[in-house]
Amino acid sequence: MSRQSGSFYKSNRREENQMAFLTCDFFASQLGMDIPMNVLLPEKRQEKPVLRPDAKYKVLYLLHGHSDDASSYIRKSVIELLVRRYDLAVVMPEAHRSGYGNSAHGHAYYDYILEDVMVQAPNFFPISTAPEDTYIAGLSMGGMGAMRIALNNPRRFAGVGCLSAGIHKKGIGSNMFTSEDFTRNASRTADSTPSQDLEALLRELDKVGGLPDVKFFHECGTDDPLYPGYCALRDVFHSLKGQWNYRCEERPGNHNWDNWNYYLPRMLQYFGLIPEGDETDNRKILF
Repeated sequence: MSRQSGSFYKSNRREENQMAFLTCDFFASQLGMDIPMNVLLPEKRQEKPVLRPDAKYKVLYLLHGHSDDASSYIRKSVIELLVRRYDLAVVMPEAHRSGYGNSAHGHAYYDYILEDVMVQAPNFFPISTAPEDTYIAGLSMGGMGAMRIALNNPRRFAGVGCLSAGIHKKGIGSNMFTSEDFTRNASRTADSTPSQDLEALLRELDKVGGLPDVKFFHECGTDDPLYPGYCALRDVFHSLKGQWNYRCEERPGNHNWDNWNYYLPRMLQYFGLIPEGDETDNRKILF
């Protein structure tokens, strides 16, 4: 039987990007150990592959929560379905229960994100390092981590997403922070550098005019136990006098994936990474 060269790639199916999924175990210099990160990269399934040595994708660094790990967004969220048509890389690093800080009695996870993940991911994959192409976001612990990393490094990001998180300190928050499991872990990972005082960081940046070129997306469900902390951070943003590109959203919802899967597309649209009105309905995504 004769074989027609390239016939597979000439099918009548509609061409669309899909995502390649890679798990990368690499040595993290700031932790002194091997650690995984998961990566989604654009892949054109219905085209014959061609070399693209100069391709550099915009990138979203997506940070997991306190009880999750680097696999959680792949297993529980719609992130791959949301970005599959667009030239965007998504990097999902492992951070254990670190709080994304430099622990006084353990590892330097803040430094690891900045000096290992954000250096090695572009070394390994076709990912841009330009600030205008770089976004960071997370949920719960990851949302606080994303905000903390961005406010301490305000010229490195074009957008920051903080889902179900805010200012969480004594007198603000919920019984989520008083459970024995959480307080025991928090005492082990307590840290002082870099600053984790989000209000102080914001007010210092506000003194020099704010961050008009950085988009901040902030959300929380009104039934979420972290809603008081979200409100505290929201109110700080609203009190700032400089130029800020800040959007906050809230609706009935709890600290769960139903809520986060509702807001992930809204966050990506606000960042301009997917078009407005595209795939905002999870039923449309799945069916």
